[in-house]
Amino acid sequence: MVIKIGVLGKITHGDEAGRFVFIKELPDDPPGYLVLTAADEHFKTSGGDEWVEDYPSLIAFFTEGGWVVEWK
Repeated sequence: MVIKIGVLGKITHGDEAGRFVFIKELPDDPPGYLVLTAADEHFKTSGGDEWVEDYPSLIAFFTEGGWVVEWK
């Protein structure tokens, strides 16, 4: 599984398929992550966010949702 930080992606399979995703690394130690999703690539429509505490939690988040992402 490839998870890119700071890169726009489109969820192609799993929960929220068809939506866009962008992951921001937060300045925690170790870093936490903010997972932003929206219906459009400009994040102006039907957006949402989730916080995960570390990279293993980020992997678990993607796995739980069954996400396959096409990164731009």
